[in-house]
Amino acid sequence: MDLRVLALSLMLWLIPAVASANDRLDALSELIYQYPSKAQEQIALLEKQQQSENTSDIDKLRLKILKCQNLLQLGENEAAINLAQLGDASAKQLKLDQARPYFLNCQADANINYDNIRNALPLLDSAINLSRRYQQPQALIDALRLRGQLDTDTENFSSSIEDLRIAIDLYPEIKNQTQNWFAPSQAYIYAAMGNLLYATNDMPQAMYYTNLALRAPDAKGKVMHVLLRNAARIAFDNNEREYSDQLEKKSKELLPEIGSPLELAYSYAILASIALDKGNIDTAEEYISISINTFKMQNQRAAMMRSTRLLAQIRFAQHRDQEALSLMNSAIEQGEDLKQYTDLKWFYKIMSDYYVTHDDFKQAYTFLDKRYHATELANEAINNTRLLQFKARLHQQGIQQTTNENMAPHNTERKEFGFDWAYSSLFLVGLFLLGGAIWYFIDRQNYRTSTDDLNVQSLPPLQQLELTLHSAKQGFYPLAILLLNAAQVRQVDVSPLLDDLQHKLREQDRLLRYSMDEIVIVLPYTSGQGAQKVVEQLSPIVKAWQSGDKVSFGIAVMQQFDTLESLIKRASVNQLAKLKDSEPHNHYSPAK
Repeated sequence: MDLRVLALSLMLWLIPAVASANDRLDALSELIYQYPSKAQEQIALLEKQQQSENTSDIDKLRLKILKCQNLLQLGENEAAINLAQLGDASAKQLKLDQARPYFLNCQADANINYDNIRNALPLLDSAINLSRRYQQPQALIDALRLRGQLDTDTENFSSSIEDLRIAIDLYPEIKNQTQNWFAPSQAYIYAAMGNLLYATNDMPQAMYYTNLALRAPDAKGKVMHVLLRNAARIAFDNNEREYSDQLEKKSKELLPEIGSPLELAYSYAILASIALDKGNIDTAEEYISISINTFKMQNQRAAMMRSTRLLAQIRFAQHRDQEALSLMNSAIEQGEDLKQYTDLKWFYKIMSDYYVTHDDFKQAYTFLDKRYHATELANEAINNTRLLQFKARLHQQGIQQTTNENMAPHNTERKEFGFDWAYSSLFLVGLFLLGGAIWYFIDRQNYRTSTDDLNVQSLPPLQQLELTLHSAKQGFYPLAILLLNAAQVRQVDVSPLLDDLQHKLREQDRLLRYSMDEIVIVLPYTSGQGAQKVVEQLSPIVKAWQSGDKVSFGIAVMQQFDTLESLIKRASVNQLAKLKDSEPHNHYSPAK
């Protein structure tokens, strides 16, 4: 056992009964993220002690908060939601509203684990509002981390980076909080920033923040295992194979620190995906089999769906195509039943790529069409989520404004300049993002300003492409799109390939990694003939980075009725048509 966890455990036993209850709860708080199974034992002991002792309402509520967080670490999401709802009600009844944001954070985290974003977002916004009102930096930082992770998952990167940046800047404020409730993990905040930068393909910065997480004081036990596991994935995609191997090895050594079978299953699933990408097929199969058994027993449907897809890719790599196709069809059925459109668009792509390599272009087109339909539904779901988020924030801001007007004379004494200023910055950033989003939707209907005036570079990549397309329609000038299939390029080489392509393009051209194996290039002021010349210029660059000789570009020229999706779809059809004349591949390489 780690000497630190032994010391912390002994503290709980050896601190005299007359000592402050806060000391015992502070010691327990350190265990929850790092050693949740050990923390569970200590929580049970403290609950018994509270029954026989004259315990304050604050200490009772705090133990409930700690227990709720511990349930999350053990994968007991339903139990966490029930306890959080009871705890929130108790805090209201006892008029200890400063405890409420911690229970709301716990509910939100559990809902995120269930992929229930519609419930999680209002809870997080309420937690942030209450954290500010009652000067609770511990709760605020944790809520910002959770919302930042959620925005990363829904590709709302501009909002995510602001939340996480402020969470990192605010972290020292937890030391100034008068009453401790539950301190967030500094390592997980750095890791969330690393995951955001990884999602935006900024691998060097992703590794920088991941290494900060690994060096954080609380990076021990389960926390360290999770960090090492994720760092191994990032290092591999950053072309640091030896470092990735070292991180993966250290992560596996810490697997015994995971006390929950469900959390262990998630770890094995991620390790399986890394093993598959490294070509360790037997290891990948062993790990994912462990995960699937646990997910099945615990009825984790979304996790089962993704694990089934991963097992299918393992079967493709083993050239057991019929088993792989059966598994993929099962994963697709699960995805359609769960309405997991973001997952489905990748599932359909795997199937489309498979049929292309087997010259079955009719089936390939069928799944390609399904993929674009799933993409539209996924984008619609993301937009609805963001709209819900904006409405929730507007509602909370309205409530806050009314509360401030009614209670301003009573709140003056408890404001702390540093914390209040930081949250005011968050509030202004939120208004700025909301105003930018509203302007964007108005602008889509009534475009009156040039692309340069709108500072296109500040927008998310997809919005940059849509705005470029809209500008071409309004200006009545030609625009072409190129779709590059980069399936034969190693994942670790995609980023340098993008850099090489960008250097060859003009300043006004737009380049985007549209999916794992697809790169979109938008060429304003370019006809079909001009686009073909660009393909001829870019093909040698692509060929230098891929394993095969055939460079697969699709071309589409904009019509006035086109959307970005329809343009990309026509480029895909053009790409498939060109493949009919190419030589068939002997083997299928599963999409990553």
